[in-house]
Amino acid sequence: MAARKEPTARQVRLGHVLRDMREEGGHGSLEAVARDLSMSRAKLSRIETGWSGVSEADLTALLNHYGIKDLALRGHLLDVRRRTSSRDGWETKIRSIVSPQYADYVGMEEDAASLYNLETLVVPGLLQTHAYAAAILDEHLPDLTEGQREARLAIRERRQQVFNRRNPLVFWAVVSESVFRHVIGGPDVMAAQLDHLVTMCQDYPRTVNIQVLPEASSVHATLVQAYALLEFHGPWEPNVVFLDGLTRNRFLEDVEDVKEYGDLFRRLMTEAPNGTESIELIEKYRDTYRKG
Repeated sequence: MAARKEPTARQVRLGHVLRDMREEGGHGSLEAVARDLSMSRAKLSRIETGWSGVSEADLTALLNHYGIKDLALRGHLLDVRRRTSSRDGWETKIRSIVSPQYADYVGMEEDAASLYNLETLVVPGLLQTHAYAAAILDEHLPDLTEGQREARLAIRERRQQVFNRRNPLVFWAVVSESVFRHVIGGPDVMAAQLDHLVTMCQDYPRTVNIQVLPEASSVHATLVQAYALLEFHGPWEPNVVFLDGLTRNRFLEDVEDVKEYGDLFRRLMTEAPNGTESIELIEKYRDTYRKG
């Protein structure tokens, strides 16, 4: 018997939105809604739990039944459904290269409106140059074949297209100053990487935002682990925190957990110098590496 296929994070998110619409909108039980739409209870249950995809016709019927008039919300959910059902999408293909959790994160990253990223050891992945990312990968996974190595680097670079989509991801990073002291790949690689950070902030002034947390800041005592907090396009989709570990990744979706990480990030933003001052600090480290 074939193993049961795990639902993707995108399927689960869409199902949760539909469940919340039913419950919070007072539309009754699974049985009642399924009966009204001539759908089996089991089918609707699988849709709401993410174990089954939903057709465009069924999604439209559910939105109509729940009285959803918001065109932006309807369009967004139909787009999420399209991405979920697309088996030729790149997020589906990379599941043979990276962990399912990481592949789910990539899908969430593509859907998110904003991303808040704390990094204490390395430059944020969305802002890494090819050479810098390669140097990190070679240290973490030295036994990869050349093909596996290039496939993972291609995923990293493909992720960065979120800044060029029609509604670009708004990215906020708080980076510990110590990150710029870690000589990854050598001085030339570091100089190019830091110059890339400056260029990204200049080329995407309302999209890419970097603040550097000074080494002297006492708030470092609270920084146990790097994380990314993803916000989606409206209140109908709950925010998610992604913890990227050495051997496993995990998501936090509990409202209180997500709130704590959000509160911490806001505190970090008040502790770190503004964008202009932070860029000047990055340029200082870049120039030091250039001098050798």
